[in-house]
Amino acid sequence: GAGGRACRPLIAVEGLSTAFVDPALRYLESRGAEIRYGRRLRALTLGQGRIERLDFTDEPTVVGPDDAVVLALPPWVATDLLPGTPAPQEFRSIVNAHFAVRPPEGAPLILGVVGGLTEWLFAYPDRFSVTISGADHLLDEGREDLARRIWVEIAELNGLARELPSWQIVKEKRATFAATPAEAARRPGVATRYRNLVLAGDWTETGLPSTIEGAIRSGTNAAQALFRTGMCGRAQAQGVA
Repeated sequence: GAGGRACRPLIAVEGLSTAFVDPALRYLESRGAEIRYGRRLRALTLGQGRIERLDFTDEPTVVGPDDAVVLALPPWVATDLLPGTPAPQEFRSIVNAHFAVRPPEGAPLILGVVGGLTEWLFAYPDRFSVTISGADHLLDEGREDLARRIWVEIAELNGLARELPSWQIVKEKRATFAATPAEAARRPGVATRYRNLVLAGDWTETGLPSTIEGAIRSGTNAAQALFRTGMCGRAQAQGVA
C-alpha cells in the first residue's frame, strides 16, 4: 500500500535453513540452550494458573517455578492441547514446484506471473522454483501433469525446451490460514490464562498475514509478553517444523 519503494523483496538464495534456521540454532546454542528433536508434545499438565509439566513422547518435563513455556505449534495442534483457545479454522494450500535446470544468464531472481498457473517464479543458481498460493484447486491434480503444466510456462518465459526436466512437486494442504475477516477474528493474542504460558506462530494476532515475517513477529511478541509478566527465567520452547 505504500508503493513500490516501500517493497524490498529479499530472497533466501541458499535456502531458508541457511538464512534463518541455522543462525538461530547457533545463537541459541551459544546461549546455553539445548535443542531436542523427535519429541512430540502429547499433553500439558495444568495447575492453578500455570503449566506444571510438559508430557513428551519420551519423558515428561517438569516446568519449574521460574520457567516459562512458549507454545509454537500449528493452530490445530495448539487447540488440542489447550481446548478453548481461539484459532483459525479454515486454511488454504500452497503448491511448490522445483525443476533441476540451471536458469539462463540474466533470468530475474524473482518474477511475478499474471494470468498463468505459475504465480511466483524464482531463478536460483541451480534450479527454478515456483510458488502457487491458494492452490486448493490443484490438490487433486496428478503431480506429473501439474509439473508439465508449470514447466511449459517456465520454458516459455525463459526460452527453454519444453521437455520436462527432473522435478519435484510439494503440496502443503494447510500452508496458511484463510485470509478472511472471519478467520482474522479468530486469531488469539500471545497471552493465555496461564501466567507462564504464551503462544507463538503466524496464526496468532501479529497484524500480518500467514508469513515468515508474521511468525518472527509472533516470537518477539511472545518474548515481550513474558518479560512484561516477569516470567523471564529459563524458557521451555516447544515447536514443530
